[in-house]
Amino acid sequence: MNLPDRRTLARRTALITLGQGAVKASQLIAAVVLVRLLSPESWTKVALVLSIYLAATTLGAMNLQHGIIYFLPRVETHQQRALVLQTAGVIATCGVLIAVGLAVAAPWVGGSTFEARTWLPLLGLAIAIELPSVCVPAAFIATDRLGLAAAWDIAMTVVLLTCLVLPAVMGYGVAAIVIGLLVSAIVRLLAFGCVMFTFFSGRPKGLPKGTLVAQLKFALPLGLTIAASVLNRTVDKWLVAWMHPERLGVYTVAAQEIPLLAVLPYAGGAAVVTLVVEAFHRGDLEFARQAWLRQTAAMSLVVVPLSMGLIVVGREVIGLAFTGDYLAGVLPFQLFTAITLHRVAEYGLVLRAAGRGRALVRSAVVLLTANLVLAGIGAALGGMVGASIGTLTANALAWWYVLGQVADAFDSSRRESFAWATWFGAIAAALIAAVVASVLGTVLADTTLSMLVVKGCVFAVTYVGLIRVASVGRVIESLRLRYRDVVRHREVEGALTS
Repeated sequence: MNLPDRRTLARRTALITLGQGAVKASQLIAAVVLVRLLSPESWTKVALVLSIYLAATTLGAMNLQHGIIYFLPRVETHQQRALVLQTAGVIATCGVLIAVGLAVAAPWVGGSTFEARTWLPLLGLAIAIELPSVCVPAAFIATDRLGLAAAWDIAMTVVLLTCLVLPAVMGYGVAAIVIGLLVSAIVRLLAFGCVMFTFFSGRPKGLPKGTLVAQLKFALPLGLTIAASVLNRTVDKWLVAWMHPERLGVYTVAAQEIPLLAVLPYAGGAAVVTLVVEAFHRGDLEFARQAWLRQTAAMSLVVVPLSMGLIVVGREVIGLAFTGDYLAGVLPFQLFTAITLHRVAEYGLVLRAAGRGRALVRSAVVLLTANLVLAGIGAALGGMVGASIGTLTANALAWWYVLGQVADAFDSSRRESFAWATWFGAIAAALIAAVVASVLGTVLADTTLSMLVVKGCVFAVTYVGLIRVASVGRVIESLRLRYRDVVRHREVEGALTS
């Protein structure tokens, strides 16, 4: 088996990024629009609604839908529908349990600030109805229909945004927005049924005995990992909601995931997942490591400058997207964006491919525990900024830990299991570009919009220029070393001849 060329990897990555980027973008777009349509008090309540919704729709799936990518290619074509429906059934059961749990917890959640008793049971119903449909993109990816996976994500994003924004445009409150989520969930469920009976064949039953048990065994470590990961992304928000409820709206704006930065590692991992899985299955650790390093290096040259560029224009982005009322969130936004500097790879890919489920769970638990402790201490001592610093520190510690687990999977060291040279090179170039952009932006611009344009353009030109110079330098060094080897070879031949 040969490593795929860069064009093939780029095409597959782009398709997955397109769909997943739409999903992540919907969260940011919804936040930007709702912040402008709602009062700060209403937005604070909606921020809690969305945090619970996003956490529950991910937790409820237990990551079972990603198991479809590994199991669907192993079954016969006429069994594919049965496998997806079986997975959806288990996920639906989890959704019902979550809905019941939210309904029971409603009287004790949020207090008078968030008035959760009026909308939390309805939100639970929406989550239960939506959850089975999360199987669709994974099923399309597993059958190599990447274009359809992207189309599904984009279409469902449009539905979700419409159902979220329309009630706010019409001047309704939080309860109406939750009803919008319920309508979106019903549309998704109906679309899920259409997809199953249009693109996948087979009877409702017909899977080999033990398939469900194998899926659950496979999904358990993944489910625990995704649970820890989701809680890690929301625990700091809930800590702020508990300690500083009036600041949750601003903090939620600051803690927004940038869609492209959130999706690129996943898309890059999905582009090489089959290669890495098959290499581990054959016991070819070196091939798996090389495939991983190639994709990690490629992602470093993209993710690092995007992250650093957003840090540079953080004030301008917050001011223009969310208005000046939310400028208090600039520093937390920059700290959260700094977390993405290391997200140049989907680290769990290697551990899943190597069958190291326990290591995957341990890594997720380390991150969640560190974030709970450090973000909690930070929120208590320093409010929003303290919580952001705690989360950033927790992610740095957890990154070092998971790199050790990845290195063990490759039977290698941390130094040999990550594209350090490319990553540090991208960091250095991005830092220089950030300084140049900040200085020139202050000198050449006098408004928020002009500052954004100047900083962004200067940063991009400087970074690309530095990377190009570094590339030319590597080529020259390679030619120099090659020339030196040729000279030595001739000297040796001359000595032997004489």
